[in-house]
Amino acid sequence: MISLLGKYALFAILLLSLQTSAQVRQVKFTPFIGTNGISLGKINAMTRDKFGFIWFSDQSNRCIIRYDGTHMTRYQNDPQNQNSLGSYYPECLFADSAGHIWIGFYGMGFDKFDPFSNTFTHYRHKKDDPESLANDFVTSILIDHLGNTWIGNYGGLDLFDQTTGKFTHFSHKPGDTTSLSDNTVRAIYEDKEGELWIGTGFAFDTTETGGLNRFNRKTGTFTRYLHDPKNPNSLIDNKVRSILEDSYGNFWVGTRGNGLHTLDKKTGLFTRYPFNPSKPGQLSRTPVANFFDHITFITEDADRKIWIGTLAPPAPTRSGIIRLVPGQG
Repeated sequence: MISLLGKYALFAILLLSLQTSAQVRQVKFTPFIGTNGISLGKINAMTRDKFGFIWFSDQSNRCIIRYDGTHMTRYQNDPQNQNSLGSYYPECLFADSAGHIWIGFYGMGFDKFDPFSNTFTHYRHKKDDPESLANDFVTSILIDHLGNTWIGNYGGLDLFDQTTGKFTHFSHKPGDTTSLSDNTVRAIYEDKEGELWIGTGFAFDTTETGGLNRFNRKTGTFTRYLHDPKNPNSLIDNKVRSILEDSYGNFWVGTRGNGLHTLDKKTGLFTRYPFNPSKPGQLSRTPVANFFDHITFITEDADRKIWIGTLAPPAPTRSGIIRLVPGQG
């Protein structure tokens, strides 16, 4: 199903309902532009913490926002206050089980926010410290089921030791096919078996670099999944930004271009769901607006619906709601 949220939304939203009920429910979207005098701008990330608060990354207003269901609170950078937000350009958010909020920045490393003391701790790349953050362009943060803190950035994948403050680096090594396929990490995901998946590649780069990577915790190596023009069961494009294993066991991968896929983790084969203008109700991502258009997120809500966000809005003919029933095309 596809829904355009109007001029207030950054992304076009593709909603896939996988319920088996024969009844078609009407879904109404209400634009949410802010509250208590605070308006939302370009929202490129959101998360929910253990207390139920919703957090937004607002790049237009250069801040992060906490929403309690009624009121919003902004957290911004104050050059005179070392305990304030560390940068003007928040890129990603992650809420841990202790209630802390982790914020990755475009060009300024990342922060850990402690809501109890209302302070931010800053982590940056240091040229003279090989055990510091590999690169200050941080795009993804994940704390896995073992308590390991993973930081995705433009220098590869970093494992952060919160006790020592040191970073272990996993990066692309030319000629080594067991290394990360590309140093531009865009997504980190942990599946139901506890395996880590790393999406790489910058969507606005015209090269063929990127790819999906499965991490082997025991060996510290990666299995690569790459686009192969001769293989229709490979990725359709190497620029991978979104990954999700839904409650039905489907493993979704979103890339640039016409890039909605599911992956059979046992066989390593991808099923592509390209847009077909002659079948507008068929499962697919929204029509590609241009070469650089890509899927920015895939997530599942409490009603087991899958939401897929894209960089550009869909064509007018693709607006509205389409319902997918399992077993149907």
